[in-house]
Amino acid sequence: MIQPKRLAEALETIEQAPASLIYISREDCSVCHAILPRTEQLLQNFTIPSYQLDADQFPEVASEFEVMTVPALMVFSHGKELHRQARFINLKQVEDLLTELTQTTSTLSYEELFQ
Repeated sequence: MIQPKRLAEALETIEQAPASLIYISREDCSVCHAILPRTEQLLQNFTIPSYQLDADQFPEVASEFEVMTVPALMVFSHGKELHRQARFINLKQVEDLLTELTQTTSTLSYEELFQ
C-alpha cells in the first residue's frame, strides 16, 4: 500500500482508477495494526492502487471520507464508493468485490454494478 505525502494524490488516483482501495488507520489503533498486514497480503493478488491514510497525519480524511471510526476500508470504482467497512473488516467480502471488479472484461457503469 502506498502512503501518500499528500491526500490529493490518493484522491486523484481514486477518481481515475477502475478500482482502488483506501485504508484509513491511526497510530494508536491496535485493530488497525492487526488488520493492515492481512489487507496488504490480500492486495498482493490484485494490481489496483491502494493507499493507507493515517488519520493522525491527515486529519482531513475524517471529513473527506466521512469516517467516524478506524480502521476504515473503502473500495472505489472511478471515484464512486462501492463498498465500505469500518472497525470490523471482513476481508473475504473485500476480496470477492475486488475479484469481480478486476475480472470484468468490459467497463461497467456504476449503475450496472448494482443490478
